[in-house]
Amino acid sequence: MKNILNRGVMGTAIVAAALSGCGGSSNNSNPPASELVEVGENQVALYFNLQDSSASYEDWGLHLWNGGSCPDGYSQAMMDRAGDNFENWDDPFAFEGESDTYGIYWVLDINPDAECANFIIHKGDEKGMGSADGLLEIAKADDYAFTFKDVSSVFYDVIETPPVAIEGAAAHLTNEESVRWNVPDSASSIMLLSSAAANIALNADGSLAGDYTTIDLTSASATDNAPPHLSGFDAFTHEASADELKAALKTQLVAVAMNGDAQIVAATNVQIPLALDALYTAGDNDADEADLGVSIVGSSTDFSVWAPTATQVELLAFDADTKVQLAESPIAMSEDPATGIWSASTDLPEGTFYQYRIAVYHPSTGRNESLVTTDPYSISLSMNSVYSQVVDLDSAALKPAGWDDHDVPMIEPKNIVIYESHIRDFSISDPTTTEAYRGTYKAFTETESDAMKHILALQEAGLTHFHLLPAADFATTNEDPSQRIEITNTVGELCAIRSSASVCGEDAGATLLSLLEQCDPATQCAETIVDDIRDLDGFNWGYDPLHFGVPEGTYSTDADGTTRIVEFREMVQTLHENGLNVVMDLVYNHTNASGTGDKSVLDKVVPGYYHRLDELSGGVTKSTCCDNTATEHVMMAKLMTDTILIWTEHYKVDAYRFDLMGHQPKQAMIDSLAAAREVNENVYFYGEGWNFGEVENDARFVQARQHNMYGTGIGTFSDRGRDAIRGGGPFDGGDAIRTNQGLGNGLYTLPNEHNSGSADELNNWLKQADIVRVELTGNLADFILIDRNGNTKRGKDVDYNGQESGYAAATYETQTYVSKHDNQTLWDNNQYKLPTGLSAMDRARMQVLSVSFPLLGQSIPFMHMGADLLRSKSMERDSYDSGDWYNKVDFSAVDNNWNKGLPRDDKDGSNYDLIREVIADTSIETSASELEYSRDMFMEYLKIRSSSPLFGLGEASVVMKRVDYHNTGTEQTPGLIVQSIDDGVNAGTDLDSNYDAIMVIYNMDANVHSVAVPANAELHPVQQDSVDAAIAAVEVSSGSVDVPAFSTVVIVVPQEGAQGAGIPVSNKNMDNIAPFGDTKVYIRGSMNDWGTANETLFVGEGVYTTNITLDAGSYEFKFADADWADVNYGFGGITEGADSLALSDVSGNIAVTIETAGIYKFDVDATNTDQLVVTVSASEDTPTFGATGVYLRGSFDPGWAALEDYQFTYVGGGIYELNAELNAGGVNFKVADDSWGDINFGQDGGVVSLDTEIPLEYNKGDLSFDAPTDGTYTLVFDAVNLTLTVTQ
Repeated sequence: MKNILNRGVMGTAIVAAALSGCGGSSNNSNPPASELVEVGENQVALYFNLQDSSASYEDWGLHLWNGGSCPDGYSQAMMDRAGDNFENWDDPFAFEGESDTYGIYWVLDINPDAECANFIIHKGDEKGMGSADGLLEIAKADDYAFTFKDVSSVFYDVIETPPVAIEGAAAHLTNEESVRWNVPDSASSIMLLSSAAANIALNADGSLAGDYTTIDLTSASATDNAPPHLSGFDAFTHEASADELKAALKTQLVAVAMNGDAQIVAATNVQIPLALDALYTAGDNDADEADLGVSIVGSSTDFSVWAPTATQVELLAFDADTKVQLAESPIAMSEDPATGIWSASTDLPEGTFYQYRIAVYHPSTGRNESLVTTDPYSISLSMNSVYSQVVDLDSAALKPAGWDDHDVPMIEPKNIVIYESHIRDFSISDPTTTEAYRGTYKAFTETESDAMKHILALQEAGLTHFHLLPAADFATTNEDPSQRIEITNTVGELCAIRSSASVCGEDAGATLLSLLEQCDPATQCAETIVDDIRDLDGFNWGYDPLHFGVPEGTYSTDADGTTRIVEFREMVQTLHENGLNVVMDLVYNHTNASGTGDKSVLDKVVPGYYHRLDELSGGVTKSTCCDNTATEHVMMAKLMTDTILIWTEHYKVDAYRFDLMGHQPKQAMIDSLAAAREVNENVYFYGEGWNFGEVENDARFVQARQHNMYGTGIGTFSDRGRDAIRGGGPFDGGDAIRTNQGLGNGLYTLPNEHNSGSADELNNWLKQADIVRVELTGNLADFILIDRNGNTKRGKDVDYNGQESGYAAATYETQTYVSKHDNQTLWDNNQYKLPTGLSAMDRARMQVLSVSFPLLGQSIPFMHMGADLLRSKSMERDSYDSGDWYNKVDFSAVDNNWNKGLPRDDKDGSNYDLIREVIADTSIETSASELEYSRDMFMEYLKIRSSSPLFGLGEASVVMKRVDYHNTGTEQTPGLIVQSIDDGVNAGTDLDSNYDAIMVIYNMDANVHSVAVPANAELHPVQQDSVDAAIAAVEVSSGSVDVPAFSTVVIVVPQEGAQGAGIPVSNKNMDNIAPFGDTKVYIRGSMNDWGTANETLFVGEGVYTTNITLDAGSYEFKFADADWADVNYGFGGITEGADSLALSDVSGNIAVTIETAGIYKFDVDATNTDQLVVTVSASEDTPTFGATGVYLRGSFDPGWAALEDYQFTYVGGGIYELNAELNAGGVNFKVADDSWGDINFGQDGGVVSLDTEIPLEYNKGDLSFDAPTDGTYTLVFDAVNLTLTVTQ
């Protein structure tokens, strides 16, 4: 057996030990080789074993690709054999056979010259070998390779079971005294081993080797408040002191489990971040309260870095001009053992460059390392971020004239309008910008350039916020312009450093730009040239952060030192002085790298802490794209907050957009916002609240995802309206990308060649229209509307792909958009979907129609730079690294960059045939007239929005009193969405003295439609002078207005003197709407110790009900929510029902006297929430949940369906019973109705034991039960006291 050390992300020591605790010999000297598939020359059979004879291999597949360190592992024969399954995560290469002994297998055709091949075995997003990618080492693979579930190593000897190993990092120090680790049942003693020499290993006989000390672990009840993903792990405690544990955290840590014969049955590395938090951040004055980085105090320059696992930290200092190491360097730093902070006070002058040298154990190498790194708290950097620099951000030399006192616009969140820009795109192609300033911060100071004049015209029309794609230091562009190759460089200059470039046979003096201009756009000519310089040019979006508190050097005229600081401030000051707030796009969810490489910073300083690790393998998770950070850890959250404060205080940034914010904790976002508002009370946060990856559905913490951000005042991007208007989803491909039309590009109303205007398309239009109606209210969860079926719905009840359409508490908690830097531009998306032959002007009209939704809705409009200019990226889906050719913007409104060449093949190659069909349609080609029309119409809608406060109502209560929809229900006219915003006497405060009401009418049809309006209404003044002649000609006649095709028309009801009638919100049937929404409400009183044992059920028509078993006696109670917060009714807030037992007032509580013991029904009619009607009566013992079925839903059914055989029967007294057939072994389940609605009971970490009552709670986790045998089990569900008992 080979010894395989340090394979993959986490070091793994393997031994060939024949141990009884391992399920048999791991050596397998006489394997059943006849079961192995026969392979040919240059082939390897890769096996995967689930190690569970009862488990199914269904849906397990192989993701395989060439690239990275293995650029050519698979031969063309393999790629041909895999076909569409090569590099296709969603449809992997299916296994080719199965062995009872070795598991499933794939036969791989290997390039004979290859050294390695990439692979991932997975089922959906579940990886078979843990989080690490698989690496097949060709030299070791003698025809066969073997892998096992949750084992990160690949084995090349024929084996049936994996050998005992120090495998992964599945043990977790969760606080200063607790450990979580799932150990084998055969384990009888568990311990932690600490090795300062980092030499723990296993000998060939299974014994331990190395120099280590031992910390014994004892099984214990969980008291560590472990995060959800660890809460089910076995819990242990130890008796090491805090100082002893701190010392151990500086070493290699291995957890070992032994059986009664002192044989090792499991060993794993240990994850330590939670212990670091407990030891160093739990106090009131420790690491998370400290100032970190460099500071100049008087004549002293002080350095502080948090490195609690380091054994030595040195400061390396370099001359400000030459970068030669200074004579006094290295400078020893000393550690404060209470905080883990290493510090040094020096007399180093401002301008000095510096690094840290850190001696530390690193789990990615399994060795003690000496690592040189920059400062995570850097505030200035050298070119290409090699050195940090000592500066004082308050120095006058770093401030533009007037910086301290310049005027900053103050904008309320509800009035924000955002325009998203990339700093380089903004000016790199603008010939009116000084050449040396193009693509830099300085370009923004030239207010007479075409680019700036365009932005300032938008500001005058109503734009408030200018959004910058990432401008903090990032890793993937060379900041030295002399080392870059741009499209303005020559062929000779490119080929001098890259002789393999596709253009190297062309004229050496020709510019790459001239060759691009000659390319046939129906070919890959352009994308091949761009691909040649992709890693050499100065273009990148910047979503690969390196240092979080320093401006990016690529955008400065001099990246070495402080020029970038001054120029960034000049940009901000210019935008402020021209009426615009500045938004920074921040990327705290991942870094460019981890480990010990050049682009790793955080993971060199505190290895294994700043990044989120897989709970079993210990590998860095990469669900974001790259190396995920762990903002759930205190010091990573502190780094986020501290650097936001740098931008807010020292750069006067006004708002922040957070990339993949759903990968961060909700509380961390709330805390950071609060801290930023202590500096600037008007700071605004918004971000991507997407829900996916290892944190999905709050798996590790309560995420900052869409649903959870209700009421926080933090915005999230809404995909609801985006998909409804654009059509389909952002990752559509193949026929779907053309078939899935949206409201803005012809769904039902203008079908393309793939559609027909069918009944299904009409139904889809009606569904999407409801979603957009909710979107236009600000995605409010509680907004009331009439849906397409004539039913009264709340925004949260309108379905969006199984999620709620409405999820916000205020309009500024969502960003509405139809185009942004990700995915195809709005123009390119529309060309996929619009029918062939449609005129360019009609295409422009439909683009304008689409952008009118965000511009005139109640949410914060988020607009992509160039959406007003019909911007195209030549069908690029993801142009993050596609250079200036595909990302060009023309502010002179002449060329929209359409059809400049096929997009990059690795992103869009599968769509090439469809793209060629689309670009062959010459009707798509635009002229300046279409671009000017689009630009001017965009300005008009901005002016309309900014003309009235009715477009920024803000709070849900205000919106719901004023906003309504017409043309709804079953009789609506397809193609029309008609919204009114009331400012009449019924709405309350007169918000707009000009108008009593505004109507916004969206006509998505190819036909003119008449819409009823108030008789005294008129076209909005801006549209009376519209550049769109059809709109300008609109007149109100006899209470009706004709709305042109593909147009959005705004009608106003002028206010003549005092507030008039307006357009009041219509009354709606609210019988099926719970008065308190999703808030759970209870009878809380002396009968249940004032707790929440007696939850009420909403049964319609405003009534909540519950049955309670009561002994004779007197009781006091209230009707309240779980927190005694928004719902809290005592006697003063209720009226006694006509059929109720007598109710009275006792100290403000509701009192009732029960004469006879029994079950009593409590009905609370909340139709009028100002005065509830409470009825207490003897129950007729009807089922607690009425006619709603109650089921056991669980893993015994693959879909967790509500099955008839598992439906409970009501037997009286609030008791439901079920006799269920269960197989021996583990099963998970919940008690629920058929829709996971009001009946959905479980318990977080709940383990069911026979004959033992377990309490249940609403909407908690799954219950687990280990059925001892196959058979019938009786389950008794007490719906009154919310308990479950299982007997056999």
